[in-house]
Amino acid sequence: MKKKVPSKARTYNSPILDAFLALGTPEEQARVDTRMMLAAKIFDAMEAKGLSQKQFAEKIGKRPSMIRHWLSGGHNFTVDTLTDIQRVLGVRLLVVEQE
Repeated sequence: MKKKVPSKARTYNSPILDAFLALGTPEEQARVDTRMMLAAKIFDAMEAKGLSQKQFAEKIGKRPSMIRHWLSGGHNFTVDTLTDIQRVLGVRLLVVEQE
């Protein structure tokens, strides 16, 4: 049986979700955006190296569930964790310039 694929994505409206999102400040949204960008960059680097979440977890010494949490975009990374991720994936996540 062939699935019917909508030609256009439906718009979903939820008063509860709208009210929840309205509670956030621009600062909080900036933090969420940054965490999501980090998660995307980590995912892209894993994919470029051909690593599954399980393989990456083994290389970095973490549980696969932790990697899933990182990739969800909700994790607030420490500098140490970001440094370890950079080392394992060979990607720059932090740019700290010395004056």
